[in-house]
Amino acid sequence: MVGQNFPISEYYRSKILDAKTLSNRGGRWTAILLIEDPKTTRPIVSLYRWQNTDKGWKVRSRMHIRNKTDAKQMVESIERFAHSLD
Repeated sequence: MVGQNFPISEYYRSKILDAKTLSNRGGRWTAILLIEDPKTTRPIVSLYRWQNTDKGWKVRSRMHIRNKTDAKQMVESIERFAHSLD
């Protein structure tokens, strides 16, 4: 099962369609997940950041992208600014 290793709520865990870890070091974990929305059954893209604490992985931030227009705009913006990164 794709979602069994990602520390997200049970509500979404069984609905993970695909996932990719972007970074997992220094007690921080970032991943992008494709999830079937349990209410609408439509796919959503979610970006999660966790921090490892003494109680396990804790969600520090998350963002859900629910439509293609927003996703395309984010990708274009990231590509535009990526050249500034080392």
